[in-house]
Amino acid sequence: MKLIHSLPFIAAVLLACNSNQEIITSSEDPTPEITSAINPIEGLATTPDIFKVNAIQSDTVFLANGGSIVFDDHSFVDRNGDPVSGEVDIEWQEFHSLADIAVSGIPMKYDSSGTDYDLVSGGMFTINAKQNGEDLQIAPGKSATVNLVSQQDTPCYNFYALDEETGDWSYQTTKNGEKVQDNQEVKPIESAVKGTILDVEVNTNGIQELEAVEVIGWKTEERLTEEKRAWLSSNHSKARLTEILDDGCYELEVKSMDGTELLKVRPYTLENALEDSRLNELELARDMDDIKEYQERLAAGKIVRSIAIQDFGTYNWDIVCKRANSTRMIANFEFPGNHKAPLISLFLISPDENAIIKYDATGDSKFSFDPNLKNCLIAILPNNELVAVGNDDFKKMVANADGKNCTFAFKRTGVQLKSATDIENHLEKLI
Repeated sequence: MKLIHSLPFIAAVLLACNSNQEIITSSEDPTPEITSAINPIEGLATTPDIFKVNAIQSDTVFLANGGSIVFDDHSFVDRNGDPVSGEVDIEWQEFHSLADIAVSGIPMKYDSSGTDYDLVSGGMFTINAKQNGEDLQIAPGKSATVNLVSQQDTPCYNFYALDEETGDWSYQTTKNGEKVQDNQEVKPIESAVKGTILDVEVNTNGIQELEAVEVIGWKTEERLTEEKRAWLSSNHSKARLTEILDDGCYELEVKSMDGTELLKVRPYTLENALEDSRLNELELARDMDDIKEYQERLAAGKIVRSIAIQDFGTYNWDIVCKRANSTRMIANFEFPGNHKAPLISLFLISPDENAIIKYDATGDSKFSFDPNLKNCLIAILPNNELVAVGNDDFKKMVANADGKNCTFAFKRTGVQLKSATDIENHLEKLI
């Protein structure tokens, strides 16, 4: 399955804002804008990976970390409920680390019987499907099976679905995961030379465009089977160009006592050979990097959590964070610089609980933590500067508080965030 990394784009309708076209008013009520509870941090959140699948046949997306997504045949319908054919783009994002979850903007609060709980993720993902830019749905009676590789080795987790408009999580089921198998295959390394180079003697006299070219072989458009390559290299007795094609290719006729082969070929020059050599080196280096990353991610994965979903959207394998020793207080926050608090993203990170909890930067009356564990606060300012209250400072501020109220004074870290990885790299210094 070929992976295409997508880039965010701005809808062309924005161009109309600066146009001189006549504004047409309507007496009908405008369609209400659909808002989302997911608010990714601009400039830090990752963009989805795009995979192409066949809409008619059953198909499987193989994920880089050893996971997969399996689709039934005829799995997709459009917004009118009509079946879809052809290729479909699958948009996929998965979130595992505390930093990934923080910048994703996905809410992590769960309401149960009027009580808010924080969710501890065992792997979260967002999946959508599109064709020609239009959203698709899973066909009635069909499902997509998501096999998500998780870094959390606790077998049993709950599965939740997110209402992306309200931000509410709904409980779906509870299941055990299966341990990651260590015999998963790594993709083979392929040469940058996609065709087959034939070492055959061909008379090019009379072909003007080849007179000044040093032809060292002939490259087929398609990679030939080993059996056919062996036949051409050992049994041919005569090869000649029979036709000049419009796309710069030639028809090559190879005859022997065993038969005749007609092949579509291009002249392979010394310059081509040198360029392919450079491409092969680059391809090999990139593939080795991919394999190394794959093996590292696979080694980090401990559990495969499998679920069949009937709708696209955002889902989470979670357990509710229930602290044995919880301290609650009213929290106030002070930030360096002249930034408006509502524009600041603030999180409590508790690595021992594998929990990241978003709080209101303007002040929060429901602030809670376990004083026996390590805690730190991070805040991302509107300019993506990272400020923090490290574990040591956290404990000092709590100790000097009056027991009901605490003011946390954030310090500059000198880190200008460019991705979630920058947060991960800095957390170790804070905790």
